[in-house]
Amino acid sequence: MSADRTSLRRLVLRGSGLIIGSHGGGQLIRLARSLILTRLLFPEAFGVMSLVWVVMFGLGMLSDLGVGPAIIRDKRGEDPDFLNTAWTLQVIRGVVLLGIACLIAYPMATFYNEPDLAQLIPAAGLFALIAGFNSTAFHTCRRRMEFERLAVLELANEVVAFVATVLWALLDPTVWALVGGAVIAQLFLTLASHVFLSGIHNRFRWEHSSLRVLIGFGKWVFLNSAFQLLAAQSDRLLLGYYLDMAQLGVYSIAIMLCEAVQVLANKVIRGALFPAYGRIVQNEAQRLRSVFQRGRLGIDVLLILPIAALMVLGSWIVPALYDARYHEAGWMFQVLCIRPLMASALINSEVCLVALGYPQYGFVQSAFRAAWILVSIPIGWFLAGIHGVVWAVALSEVPVLGVLWIGLARHGMYSLACELRSLLFAGLGALLGFGLLRLLS
Repeated sequence: MSADRTSLRRLVLRGSGLIIGSHGGGQLIRLARSLILTRLLFPEAFGVMSLVWVVMFGLGMLSDLGVGPAIIRDKRGEDPDFLNTAWTLQVIRGVVLLGIACLIAYPMATFYNEPDLAQLIPAAGLFALIAGFNSTAFHTCRRRMEFERLAVLELANEVVAFVATVLWALLDPTVWALVGGAVIAQLFLTLASHVFLSGIHNRFRWEHSSLRVLIGFGKWVFLNSAFQLLAAQSDRLLLGYYLDMAQLGVYSIAIMLCEAVQVLANKVIRGALFPAYGRIVQNEAQRLRSVFQRGRLGIDVLLILPIAALMVLGSWIVPALYDARYHEAGWMFQVLCIRPLMASALINSEVCLVALGYPQYGFVQSAFRAAWILVSIPIGWFLAGIHGVVWAVALSEVPVLGVLWIGLARHGMYSLACELRSLLFAGLGALLGFGLLRLLS
């Protein structure tokens, strides 16, 4: 048993290292791409593109059936019939998303008075269609905690996106470079997932018992995703109406930098810790509390401390990287870093409860977050304009605290010491950031 525990610990540490390494490398490539594109394109292009991706992200979230988490945690997660039924659902979803994108493109273009959206949104719908054919090997590798090929594939995808987008922008410096590069990169990722990753060869299958399991688990994921959509994208949908495209483009740069940090937290926790929690629940449920708390310590050191330092350094980072048209993104990035700071701890709590078999907590916390966003953004805009909106978004994790703390307490996972320790590491990170800022200044 101790050998199994040691093996699992090594898998978690190795997986976390690979995820951080591949994500870090990918973010460097994305940053280089962003720096080049901000010099080739105008801020308006990023503003228009942010609306396109809000629509596609929204459609994806509203049709999310939780295929990945279901494969990772279900006992039949290696069964070809189960996997192929999940893949068939995924393909159908991609076709539906493309159809919806075509239907809503003209109304969106009319509402925002941006004629280009009528063509850009259907083109971006191809991204969703192609992604629907992704191999289930993505989820099989995560279930088995085989992260090496996933890391290589992620980096390769970023390289393809970089080359495709930058070359397109050099030949045609318009917003179409952003859409075309994304579609080309997704096509590469889908093809590579079938060739490069270890897993079954997917084919169409419609097994009713698998379908019942997927839909039974997915209903909570669907509800969770619907409210996550409201919480994550309402700011851009509302600001797209209030601001001109250049201002929205500056805000999108700040959000991009902030989300790069939050995506790392998501990937480490959902990619490495969630499969580990799932294994423990199936084999040694009584150990989950101690493993969960050790996971929190790793999050404090690897995520919360450096994010707090980055928050302080934001006033130096943005002017150092971007030209004067984007400098307003600096203070926005600093304030918005509050959200990934809180989310780093809260995502871990959520996946722990999901591993225990309580996905409804994810739905409830997303509903509270969405309510906060929908109420606070209009109030923030009315009271303080863009500053009020940025603070409303930054504090959107506040209502989630109560929901997840109650869930942890009910199932014997809550620890006040862990929460206080996270605050301590955030303070240490801020002090580190101030020290670095003095050196850089």
